Amino acid sequence: MSLLHDPEFSGRHLREVLRQRPDLCEMENYHDGLEVVHETGVLLAFEGEHPDVPAALAAHARRMRQRIYRAGDRVYCAVGYALANVIIVRGDGALVVLDTTESHDSALQIWQDFKQAVPELADWPVAALVYTHNHSDHINGARAFVDEAEVAAGRTHIIAHSTLMKAVADNASVVAPILRTRSAYSFGSMLPSGPQGTVSAGIGPKLIGGAVSFLPPTLTFDDTLDITLAGLRFEFRHAPSETDDELVAWVPELGVLLSAEVIQGECLANVHTLRGTRYRDPQQWVATLDAIRARHAGQPVQWMVPAHGRPVVGADNIAELLTAYRDSIAFIHDQAVRFINHGATPDELADWLPALPPHLAQHAWLGEYYGTVKHCVRQVFNGLLGWFDGDPATLDPLPPAERARRWVALAGGREAVLRALGESQQNAQSSASTKDEALDACRWSAELASLLLRIDPQDQQARQAKAAALRQLGLATLNTNWRNWYLTAARELMGHFDDFEPKGNALAVRDIWQAIEPAHLLQWLSVRVQAERCLDEHRSLTLDLTDREQTAVLELRRGVLQVSMHPLGHPSALPGVRLRLPWGLWLGFMAQGWTALPDALRGGQIQLTNGSLADLQAFLGFFEPRATRLPALAVR
Repeated sequence: MSLLHDPEFSGRHLREVLRQRPDLCEMENYHDGLEVVHETGVLLAFEGEHPDVPAALAAHARRMRQRIYRAGDRVYCAVGYALANVIIVRGDGALVVLDTTESHDSALQIWQDFKQAVPELADWPVAALVYTHNHSDHINGARAFVDEAEVAAGRTHIIAHSTLMKAVADNASVVAPILRTRSAYSFGSMLPSGPQGTVSAGIGPKLIGGAVSFLPPTLTFDDTLDITLAGLRFEFRHAPSETDDELVAWVPELGVLLSAEVIQGECLANVHTLRGTRYRDPQQWVATLDAIRARHAGQPVQWMVPAHGRPVVGADNIAELLTAYRDSIAFIHDQAVRFINHGATPDELADWLPALPPHLAQHAWLGEYYGTVKHCVRQVFNGLLGWFDGDPATLDPLPPAERARRWVALAGGREAVLRALGESQQNAQSSASTKDEALDACRWSAELASLLLRIDPQDQQARQAKAAALRQLGLATLNTNWRNWYLTAARELMGHFDDFEPKGNALAVRDIWQAIEPAHLLQWLSVRVQAERCLDEHRSLTLDLTDREQTAVLELRRGVLQVSMHPLGHPSALPGVRLRLPWGLWLGFMAQGWTALPDALRGGQIQLTNGSLADLQAFLGFFEPRATRLPALAVR
């Protein structure tokens, strides 16, 4: 028998301890000595109090006021303008900028406000721009701070880890469509702002949309880069944590640690992100934090400036915070593995390990506003063991719709399920139910309604019931990602997004896709092959990319696309269609569709050097067209 089922198993006591969930404390001493050099009076997050916003979440949102802080004499940190901070370091006659937010407009506002706040630096050049990692909220406002001509002339460096561009390419190509949708759910991009909608983004006030600008790195490194920029010594270190390409910077002359997202703001680390990402290895994250702690045991950090949240002041405060942050991630990993080794499944892990232990759960920088223990422990299981929970019944189960039909039949049919659903809804609204009992009733209502929706996605009664349950769960949760997913899914169920067309295409971010190598970006076509239409086909399309001095051969072989790159003019060993055109023009077709291609041929922008237009259109017809609506996430 598994220890999980043994009444004497000591882990049962741990579960009860973790369920205590003490109130969060405040650690305003972390920010003693910070100077606000500019305040706009704007709070992009929710301000005030409301019954539909948990008090702790409302307080967390109020910490995100739009301000520029000065940490010490030379470091400025813009907080509250977008999801992520911008950090500006004053060197000798020049500036170093770290990160650029997710929006050109928000970056430009920061730059203008900084110049207004510190007018003596307004005309100083930027010696270097640093990307701490690949996420869009750190790289998409580059042109607000640096001029491409200055970069090309070598007067401005753009510094990043050597793997940043690969990660940028992955995010902008293969899984871009679903990441766009899941990110919109996570950050509440389709919700109204306010107490019945999005109140903050957890690590920042909100995700800013609009135009983006990007310039690729000019100076990269693998492990370490010690360099003098604008007269200041910067020690850049690879710091795999939230991403594998994360870097931190130590400026010894100033006693400043620029900690990127190794410390993920004033909240629990998102060891797993609901929008989806590669496995974030908690052991690697802990090792990075331990390396930082060891590095500064004898040379304490006086100022720590993270990529999210406010700067932290004082060697003792910083050492305590690094230790607590490290221990929270280690606890999640180590206790999850402990229970995994006793046979726990992902759902059982979430039940046995519902929160941090009290001494960590009450920490001001470990509130579950962004990461939660319950979804992080599931990630540990999947990262270490994969999807299979060990029960052979889950190896090849019935399809979800068929399982739902059989469960509903076992319950006595649709009407019986609706009666049970009605009872659960009453319990959720009953004044006799405790808060926990009401939320449990909502969870059960959502599960019952989902059974009916798997049988008939258009069952309006089930849609309304599930939407009501998700809405109640969303308004009660402390975690912004959970809240936004619950509330967005409720709107999806009520038909708010039926005619919602996705805005643009992730590939249509011009600066980013121009910076990605063709070999990587063309792989996007591989995951758009409609295999059912070409299982008996073997064709090729050769692209002579005149502005890249490269030839790409796209071989479509019975439902699989293989892409190979060669020097320009390479003779293709495969018969088929061949085009001569600039890479930028081909990218436009990939992003917007193929309809303008015949006109480009007739206008001479493209030369068809082998095959016919009909052959070309037949080849391109094997690929899925651009999506015209969001995929359904809650109705299935």
